[in-house]
Amino acid sequence: MKKFKNIVKSGIFFLILCLLIFVLSFVFAPKDNTSKSGMHQVEAHGILGEKENSIDVIFMGDSESYTSFSPFHMYDEYGFTSYVIGVSAQRIYNQYYYLKDALRTQNPQVVVIETNTLFRKYSVFNAIAGEANNLIPFFQYHDRWKKMSIRDFDLHKDYTYTDATKGFRVRKGIDSVENKDYMKKNKEKVEVPYLNEYYVKRIKELCESRGIKVLLVSSKSLKNWNYGRHQGMSEMAERLNIDYIDLNFVDEIEIDWQKDTLDKGDHLNTSGALKVSSYMGDYLSKKYNLKDHKNDPYYSSWNIDLEKYKELIS
Repeated sequence: MKKFKNIVKSGIFFLILCLLIFVLSFVFAPKDNTSKSGMHQVEAHGILGEKENSIDVIFMGDSESYTSFSPFHMYDEYGFTSYVIGVSAQRIYNQYYYLKDALRTQNPQVVVIETNTLFRKYSVFNAIAGEANNLIPFFQYHDRWKKMSIRDFDLHKDYTYTDATKGFRVRKGIDSVENKDYMKKNKEKVEVPYLNEYYVKRIKELCESRGIKVLLVSSKSLKNWNYGRHQGMSEMAERLNIDYIDLNFVDEIEIDWQKDTLDKGDHLNTSGALKVSSYMGDYLSKKYNLKDHKNDPYYSSWNIDLEKYKELIS
């Protein structure tokens, strides 16, 4: 009997603890999307401050995404809107939740997954911990207690910040590397890790439930990409019935690794990103029949911010 009572007491304690953590999650979660409020990765979370249903394309991935795709460059040339929610060294299970957050206020026509992130390896434990962090904000924001104020007990969230370059990182530096044929058919196939394919399936299901198209894109990267990865990605795309384009085989994008790389072929610099963005802008606008919003008053802020962007990259 005593043993049973102890079990009941332990169960009650556990339930109270879970309830407390659940309640504290609402209190500890940032109430806006600025770094001052404690929000993580504010550039990516800047999409939460965009006008409702104003983004046509969402780009997601790791650092290859935010150094390859310039939303304002594509808007300037083709008039559709986009945002990059990519984060450095990001794992796809976190990107899944970043996308879920973005889709609370946005209903894009296309979600583009830059594929470098799909070759990052992690354990089931990492994925479970990531799920817990995303589902229970207290776990990732518990250290905010030092900066909390009475405002945090008002559970209303007011997202006001949006990134000046829509998630793209302007990086003009040059660290050149020798131009070479890095896509030769001399590499064995590299399989996409099972857990990553699982999350791509979840992203596809989430998007399909909203009528959103999914596109896999491998950006130009001399250091990160090769024919073996191309094979593995092509086969996964076929299994999941997702459109896939490997820009490393697109000769029309004339990347000069002496001038267009930030770090010896790992990432593109701004010069290289503009070349990729011009191609992607044309590809996306035609394939998905994206509208030109330049003369639409609802997007007037984009025209104003475009001029600031041009000054920034000039």
